[in-house]
Amino acid sequence: MSINPDANPSRASRHRSRSARGFTLIEVIIALTLFALITGTLFAIIQGAVKGSSEIEQVRRENDSINRLLDVCRKTFATLPSAATLTLETSGSSMTQTQELRITGSPDCFGFGATPISYSETTLGLQPDPSGHTDANGALIQSFSLSREDLIPATPDNEMALAQDLGGALATDAQGRRWMPLLQDVVSMKWRCYKLDEDVWYEEWTETNWPNLIELQLVMKDRLTPIRMVFALPVTTLTPGSGSSGSSSSAPTTSTTPSPSAPSPSAGPAPSGGPTNSGGGGR
Repeated sequence: MSINPDANPSRASRHRSRSARGFTLIEVIIALTLFALITGTLFAIIQGAVKGSSEIEQVRRENDSINRLLDVCRKTFATLPSAATLTLETSGSSMTQTQELRITGSPDCFGFGATPISYSETTLGLQPDPSGHTDANGALIQSFSLSREDLIPATPDNEMALAQDLGGALATDAQGRRWMPLLQDVVSMKWRCYKLDEDVWYEEWTETNWPNLIELQLVMKDRLTPIRMVFALPVTTLTPGSGSSGSSSSAPTTSTTPSPSAPSPSAGPAPSGGPTNSGGGGR
């Protein structure tokens, strides 16, 4: 007895139709949805990694800029000559109050520009961004800048050379001064001078004697917590010399004494949020 494979044609045809059947529309939609989800997840991971790396690099550059400014300020205040004077003045209204720190009698103070050794007065202050940009908090972006009369080199005819960018950062202010940015993306700056005898922080300083400590607070772009830096000033005292019996006169001797560390602010709030340098004292 032989078995004919075509004896049951209906079963064979059903088997062939099941094997040749393609994907349904629902299966295609599910596959495309899964592919889109996987692709979107991978893209989000890569985008987050790139954005995080960019933000880390931006913070690193900002910290490097702040540290360089901190180092220059520390060296400037620590090596002030005895004939130098400091003046801290406040101008403007209560809403738009600005401070300027002026240093005179220090030739190598902030040695920037074509003439790093200068006997002209050095002024430190904030200058607004020429384009008027604001940060995420709506604060005007400014730059911590330096101004000096001989900042722009003079021509052989003893005239001021023309700046390359008359409408940008080198444009003159209302008083005709030119400023050189030292630190960008600053929204707020505050100077204070500490007097040890009175244990008080002053926001203005016009005395001939130096303060014991100088505090600088900076608020950077997109931030609310200020970076507080405290700088020491050298202390020079004259003490009578002990002349020998054979000498006709005794000359005073000069000694340098350490100053106390930075005290906690007692005149107004002084939040801290960054590097702090303390030590030294006032003249």
